[in-house]
Amino acid sequence: MIVIVWTAVVPAHGAQASQERVLDGFDDIAPWAAIGSDDVQASVHHAHGVHGPALRLDFDFAGTAGYAIARRELPLVLPENYEISFWIRADAAVNTFQLKLVDASGDNVWWFNRPNIELPPAWQLVRIKKRHIH
Repeated sequence: MIVIVWTAVVPAHGAQASQERVLDGFDDIAPWAAIGSDDVQASVHHAHGVHGPALRLDFDFAGTAGYAIARRELPLVLPENYEISFWIRADAAVNTFQLKLVDASGDNVWWFNRPNIELPPAWQLVRIKKRHIH
C-alpha cells in the first residue's frame, strides 16, 4: 500500500507559497485508475492524509514480479522550471518508485525513477525538481 496526499507544482526560482498550484487535493478520486501488470492486483481508494484527503494505491504482486500504477490524465502546462511535491507513506517492501509525465500524444515520457527505495512508513514530504525528471 502506498498513500499519497496532495500533489503540487511550484515554480522553482525563489518560489513563494502563494505560487504553489495544487494539482489534486484528492477530494474526488474518480479520475484516478489503478493498473496492474499480469497477475498483479491494483486498486485506488480514498484515505486520510496529513492535512485532509489522500489517495491510497493498494497492490498485491502475488509472489510475482510486475508493477502497480495509480494513473490520472491531467492537462498541464508546466512553468520553465518547477518542483513537484507530495506527501507519501507506505507499507511496502523495498521496490522501485516512479513518477511519470506523459505528453498528450503518449509518445513522450519523462520520469523520476528511484530503484530499490525503502518507502517511509510515516508521512514524508517528497520534492522532485525538474532537473530530477528525465
